[in-house]
Amino acid sequence: AAILMMIGLYWFVQRTKTGKAIRAVAEDKDVAALMGIDVDRVIVITFIVGAALAGAAGVLFALYNKQVTHTMGFIPGIKAFTAAVLGGIGNIPGAMFGGLFIGIFESVGPSLFFSGLGVPSPSQLKDVIAFVMLVVVLIFRPTGLLGEVLAEKKA
Repeated sequence: AAILMMIGLYWFVQRTKTGKAIRAVAEDKDVAALMGIDVDRVIVITFIVGAALAGAAGVLFALYNKQVTHTMGFIPGIKAFTAAVLGGIGNIPGAMFGGLFIGIFESVGPSLFFSGLGVPSPSQLKDVIAFVMLVVVLIFRPTGLLGEVLAEKKA
């Protein structure tokens, strides 16, 4: 279901008139407004789409964990942010790649990195790997692995 949601999001953003407006507003609000795009409306639609996807992801997460608590979203939220930063903010395929990359590293990483250190249960350190990845990417490649290097705008 998550893969279908990501494919649907990618199709929506790349193939619809609203998706084109979202991309235009993300690129430059002033130019988008000059082109006749209602910037405020597009921002509201973007937040609605984001909230709907977050709600659907929360339902999938709760079904997977078979419980719901008021604090269960913090770590997955930070990991989702890490995936977006890792892939490049504003780059949908990059965020998908970032999530896959984090998932693989969380599965393989603890035994790979911590097995010889005498840690009783290396799998408990899987969250550490995601946060270390976030810090390393922000230091060495702030635009993400697939992000574009942006030139500064002249005022």
